[in-house]
Amino acid sequence: MQGLKVGMTRLSVIVIWMIAIAIDQASARGVDPDAQRIVVSVTQEPRTLNTLTAESVSYTAQMLVHVNEGLMRYDRRRQLSGGVAQSWKVSPERIEFQLRADAKWSDGTPVTAHDFVFAWQALLNPNTASPSANLASPIKNAAKVLSGALPSGELGVRAIAHDRLVVELEHPCAWCLKLMTNSIFYPIKQAFFEAAGDGYATSRTSHLSNGAFLISRWERGQRITIQKNKHYWNQEAVALNEIVFDYIGADSKTQLNLFRSGQIAVANLDRDTAPSASQLGYRLKTFPSGHLFNIQFSHQEALASANQNLRRAISLVIDKDTLVNRVVASPGTRIADSMFHDWLSVDGTRYIDARPPQKHRPDYQAARGYLAKARAELEPQRLQRLTLTINDTTLYRRVAEYVQSQLKNILQLDVAIDPQTTQMMVEKWRKGTTDMTLLTWPVDVDDPMDQISFLGDPSFRAVFQGLYAGDDMADLFYIARNASGLSARLDSIEGVHDFFDQKVTVMPLFETYGTAVVHPRVEGYRWQPVRGFADFRWARIAPE
Repeated sequence: MQGLKVGMTRLSVIVIWMIAIAIDQASARGVDPDAQRIVVSVTQEPRTLNTLTAESVSYTAQMLVHVNEGLMRYDRRRQLSGGVAQSWKVSPERIEFQLRADAKWSDGTPVTAHDFVFAWQALLNPNTASPSANLASPIKNAAKVLSGALPSGELGVRAIAHDRLVVELEHPCAWCLKLMTNSIFYPIKQAFFEAAGDGYATSRTSHLSNGAFLISRWERGQRITIQKNKHYWNQEAVALNEIVFDYIGADSKTQLNLFRSGQIAVANLDRDTAPSASQLGYRLKTFPSGHLFNIQFSHQEALASANQNLRRAISLVIDKDTLVNRVVASPGTRIADSMFHDWLSVDGTRYIDARPPQKHRPDYQAARGYLAKARAELEPQRLQRLTLTINDTTLYRRVAEYVQSQLKNILQLDVAIDPQTTQMMVEKWRKGTTDMTLLTWPVDVDDPMDQISFLGDPSFRAVFQGLYAGDDMADLFYIARNASGLSARLDSIEGVHDFFDQKVTVMPLFETYGTAVVHPRVEGYRWQPVRGFADFRWARIAPE
């Protein structure tokens, strides 16, 4: 009997062990059809999901779009559609939104017009120090509230009923409906926000959802799990029950290995892993990453880069064909001759199709001629060495080294490459303390006015001190800002583009296109180029 008991005990242990393994293996499956559950990698964990203070970066935008929703949204075909707003009326002076009766928070309470008023007033409060508050500038009195000249109650947003919101405009705003998709314009429930205090939206319990999913687990430094929100107004269109954002910071090689072993549903690839995935027989998906690489020149008078002839000389020694095909050499990367991304639209028309840019061609002889003019206009010591500030990553270094080599070999100009963290690089660019900054240009709105606003709006000059600040640019900005109708808008935007091309204030280089492999049973995968992230709101796992 004793032997039998020992045997049974050992058998029980083995059974329990096998069950534990089975459960562990099930939880490790990247695609679980029965549970309608997928596991994906995320580049970085969001610091916060507080829409007032969250950074305008892809990994935060990705999480926010799954768990929250604003007045407007992009649907599965990437068409602008109503979110919390069921209908709207637009005039040059105002926009009136009618909210959906079935729009609810994840606690079951209705989303109201007051939730938007509270959120937007908090956004423009100078004490909030929102990094993206400038996007609200089309709203009446936004700039004055942000500067502290007016109280938040003077902001042009009013709840005229619990389900009706009126937004008064500072000026005509043809792109403002698109603007409403940005997370800074999401609603916030005041009572929940105040109860959560400083920890608002930094954990599962301190976040309140009104989107397709809600946060079910947030394990700091490990993973974030979101599950279908039963109170979401459009829940019938949501097929997935759960998404696990795991393997934080996994590089492309690691992601491909995880994908091959069935642990994640999607793997994002780079120029080294894309060929390997193709050789393995995987079908590759390409999509606009949302990043346009460009060189921005400082216009601070103390720097040599303030000289237009020097900027023209530099631009003419850059061979974009060589840069894209030999230096970058990443699948799908495209030469950029426009300062606007090739997918940006104006009233439903792709801008680059309506106004194709002139192709950039290097001209070494002309470059030397412009440099001679610059030398005649500048003190010799100002041309002893230029500085190119970059993000300290491999791709930035490769591009910077190419630019450095071209300027040295063709123009005999010395360039010091200045690698920095992203935060410090952006800080130097904003202050204009470096001759050139190699930047990627993500957008917050699917419209050329996104770039034009911060490049040309005089109210931004205190923040972007290195940008060209002439009144001629401001005049073009006002024309583009106030334009309405497709033809007038295209003409005004083209005027800004031609101006910047003439002044050589921005030199577009290339636009990166991402590459990914997706599990064959995962349907409805979408990539959102605005802020650049994978969107799984309409994804589903198809039956075998």
